[in-house]
Formats: sequence, structure tokens, C-alpha cells
Amino acid sequence: MEIGIRLKEFRKRKKIKMPAVAAATGISKENLYKWEKGTKPSDFTLYTKLVQYLDKMENATGHVYEEPRSNGSTQRIQAAPAALCGIFLAQDDDALSITDNNNAPGSVITVKDKPVLVGWKIEAPFIGVVDCVIPITDDSMEPDYKNGGHIALKKLRFTRIINAGYCYYIVDKNKKGLLRKVRPSSETNSIILTAENKNYPEISRNWDDVLAIFSVEARFLK
Repeated sequence: MEIGIRLKEFRKRKKIKMPAVAAATGISKENLYKWEKGTKPSDFTLYTKLVQYLDKMENATGHVYEEPRSNGSTQRIQAAPAALCGIFLAQDDDALSITDNNNAPGSVITVKDKPVLVGWKIEAPFIGVVDCVIPITDDSMEPDYKNGGHIALKKLRFTRIINAGYCYYIVDKNKKGLLRKVRPSSETNSIILTAENKNYPEISRNWDDVLAIFSVEARFLK
């Protein structure tokens, strides 16, 4: 569901006026009205603020809202947590829904003997198609990628075609994921993973030990 439609349905269901949404999110009423009418957000930071607000209001555990019925009555519904998905690492199988919320986004689990990266689903048309969103859990790539923020990932179908010096999310055969800049190594069949934070040493990784590489399509500010 596009963000404008989601906002419109949320306000209608909760009987919340736009000034209240603007005050809670720090987004101008003018922008919010434009999004409701179909204009796609061009500011990723503002888009993120609205998504976080709607998630908090609708998807918080235990949140209950009233859904109108066709006969004029209402039914009370408990909203589900934000949806999780699984991205197969070693194969190009379609993403699957993850129903066990004990699987943390960013973790790698095994499904039918296949390694799968767990992440959140996202709909953000202005950044293009992405596979999932995961959290940033350390300060290795600060200041550009802050600990506590999030990154939107897209799996590379041709793993070894990369742009030297760009930032990627690499998952190895030990099911460990790293957010790093990547460049070719002087060693055959290897790459070098470099952190922005100099407290983290460079890592040499053999291509044969890499399960998957994801391009970073966008980052959510902390």
C-alpha cells in the first residue's frame, strides 16, 4: 500500500485531523495533503518519519482499533506487528513471509536447509524496488551509516559484479553479515572489506566464502 493511501485510511479510521499528524511527525500539512492525493514523497527522511508514526500508531503490539463494517457497526481488531520477510541467500527463490517474530531483522536463519536473511518489508516507490530493510547494529560505518539506523537492501543477482569503493552488505558462509566498502584484493578470487571507522580492521574475504551481496539502496536516519 502506498504511503498516501495508508495515511488517508488511517486518518479516516481513527478520525484524526491532518494538523494532529503534522504536529506529531514534524511534517508540514501541505506535504501530507499532497501525499494523500497521490504525490509520491521526494524526501526520504520525511517519508521515514511518517512510516514510523503510522507503525507506532497502528502496528504497536497490543494496539486495537475499530474497523467499520458494511452494516454500520464496528469490529475491534488488534493490529499485527510490522511484516517480516525472508530473502534466500544462496538461491534466487522468491522472498517468503516470516511469521515467527522471534526472528530478528538482520539475522540469518535456515528454512528447508537454505540460509535466509530476515528483514522488514517496505513499500517506498521513490527509492525503487528493494528486498528488505535491516537495522545497523554497530558503528563500523559511521558517520554515514549510524548505529541504530536502518538500510534498505537489494540482492545482487550477479554477485561478483561490484563497484569498487561502494558500500555493500555482505553475508558469508558463517551466516555473518557485514556492512562495508568493497574493493578488489591483490589475492586471487578475493575482496577487501573496509570500514569507515578506523577501529575496525580491513577484512579479506574469499569469493567462495560469500553467500550473498546486497547493494545499499537507501539508509534511514537514526
